[in-house]
Amino acid sequence: MSNSLKHNRNNPLYIVNPASRISAWIQLAFFFIIIAVGALIFLFVYNLLTTDQQVLYAALSLAYFIPPAGKETVIFVGFSQGLPLLHWCATLWMFDILVCLAIMTNWWFFELLIKHIPPFPFIGIRRKKPHLYKTIVSLKIWYEKLQQKTHEIQRRNYGKLVVFVLGLFMFIPFQGTGALSTTIISTTLGLRKRTIFLVVTLGSLTSILAISFAYVGIIQL
Repeated sequence: MSNSLKHNRNNPLYIVNPASRISAWIQLAFFFIIIAVGALIFLFVYNLLTTDQQVLYAALSLAYFIPPAGKETVIFVGFSQGLPLLHWCATLWMFDILVCLAIMTNWWFFELLIKHIPPFPFIGIRRKKPHLYKTIVSLKIWYEKLQQKTHEIQRRNYGKLVVFVLGLFMFIPFQGTGALSTTIISTTLGLRKRTIFLVVTLGSLTSILAISFAYVGIIQL
């Protein structure tokens, strides 16, 4: 068979490279391993807590992955209701790291989900004159707009400034600035995986510590 037939995707005799299929399966397996590690971390901390703390810990862990909840919400609620500072902070930090790894190692899978998940209702909080609002969110449209903006940034070639801005974006504890969005934006910009991992890891850690210190300071006052 000629090379032109092998590499022509429109030809019915097109052959997919077996090595690429194996790689995709390995990536998908790594994705489920990450989920399993996250579940083990959750269960380990869960078993260290009292019964009342376990209920709160489970509820806040779930809420952390559902907008509009974020670090600025779940950390304050967790501490105010008696969750141990070290246990709760370590859990959130590991969650952020695992989310970053899951997206980086299975970017094709997340792109597939983004493009095929239908629009859904979303309830958020307006920062200006804070109040709840309801809207319809399309991940496909959001992703297309994000790609346009990242292409503009790439053309302007901001270099190291982009890394600094992304680190600041990860650090600021506001809705939509967590590990998920930071990793997606960084990957779309074409940053190296090592750089993305460091931005998310250090940004998450400093953000969690800053919010924790702010809570302790408020309690002391």
